[in-house]
Amino acid sequence: MDKSKSDRSKLVKRILAGVVIALVLVYIVFLFITTNFLGSNNIVTETVYRSKAYDVIESKALAVRDEEYLTGSASGVLIYNVGDGDMVTADGVIATSYASEDDVNAIHQVEQLDVKIDFLESLNSATASANVGIDTVNSQIDERLISVLNMVNTGDFSHISAAEDNLLTSILRKQILTGEQGNIDEKIAELKTERDRVKASCGAPTGTVKSGSAGYFVSKVDGYEKTIDVSKLDEISAADVENAQPAEIDESAYTGKIIKNVNWYLLCPVSSTEAAWLSHAETSVKLKLPSALDEEIPAKILHVNTLGDSDTAVAVLQCNYMSDALSKLRRENVEIIVNEYEGLKVSKSALHDDDITYTVTDDNDNETEKTERVQGVYVVYGAELVFKQVSIAYAGDDFVIINEQPDKGVLLNGTTVSMYDKVVIEGGGDLFDGKIVQ
Repeated sequence: MDKSKSDRSKLVKRILAGVVIALVLVYIVFLFITTNFLGSNNIVTETVYRSKAYDVIESKALAVRDEEYLTGSASGVLIYNVGDGDMVTADGVIATSYASEDDVNAIHQVEQLDVKIDFLESLNSATASANVGIDTVNSQIDERLISVLNMVNTGDFSHISAAEDNLLTSILRKQILTGEQGNIDEKIAELKTERDRVKASCGAPTGTVKSGSAGYFVSKVDGYEKTIDVSKLDEISAADVENAQPAEIDESAYTGKIIKNVNWYLLCPVSSTEAAWLSHAETSVKLKLPSALDEEIPAKILHVNTLGDSDTAVAVLQCNYMSDALSKLRRENVEIIVNEYEGLKVSKSALHDDDITYTVTDDNDNETEKTERVQGVYVVYGAELVFKQVSIAYAGDDFVIINEQPDKGVLLNGTTVSMYDKVVIEGGGDLFDGKIVQ
């Protein structure tokens, strides 16, 4: 009887041990599945694209130039022959005067009619000489309409006028081919008749205004023209820039001004730290002028004036790019791009540390495997995570720019993240190289 009880006790112990072992195995399988599969449902990725970042110094600058007032006048109503920012020759005609507003309106009407005539003549000539079918023109209309819509959606309005003109040209070409536009030669003839009639009603010019010097023309004066002596830019202090005020002048006494030199200058107050930065930078930089231009313009660091005991210095930047908007600048918010970085943009949340195993070959061609912990990202390849080392060129607040082709020896296993890779930026539980994801 005692032996029977002992056998039953041993059996119960074996059963309990088997249950415990089974539970442990189930738990291990559970951990494996949740780590490698279930956690992957929470993975969030982003696609890697090429991008740029900058080291930027911001300043409230004063634009100065070698400017000459135009005091020449002519009786009557003026029509300017050149636009702001246009280059003029010495003694070139800046404006033409007419006896009345009616004459000026007639001149403008003639100019508008000439534009319409030139457009229709060029369109008629191109349609007649080109062997273009209606299907081709329809396809062209679709492409150009999509181009205009894309510009509107992305806010790219700098080139939208030209895109709209191209779309209108295609629509008119279709109308000509299908006969909807009627006889275009008759329309051109009508416009020419109207132009000749309006032109005949306009009186002769009563005089002209000429430039004194060659340079760039600007139709408005603002009183800052003589505030700063451009021959002494190396002596300008931050106080000089801050205290510069326009002179009181009678704007009606001038027909404009001439910027006499191709070079003009931006006086940029900067901190002592920024001044040291600029002093050690390359002489060529790029500028952003948000209120004047969409694109960047080149500039040269001419001087970095650190005068007196002031903590503020003045960076004197020389520019020779000119346009209508730039010709009118005075006090302007400027972004000085000191360094530019181009590479692959990745969110900082994608960065992790992991081990990389690589092979080292000595002078005797003996190979040794080494493991080292490096910074990188996890890239989704099919159903698996692959860890890739990265070399960071620039770090922003929430992103980094990664070198696509780092210097030799930086990458321990020779590979890094590539454009269009999908990198993990969130979730997934514990991430590791080789983890299975769905």
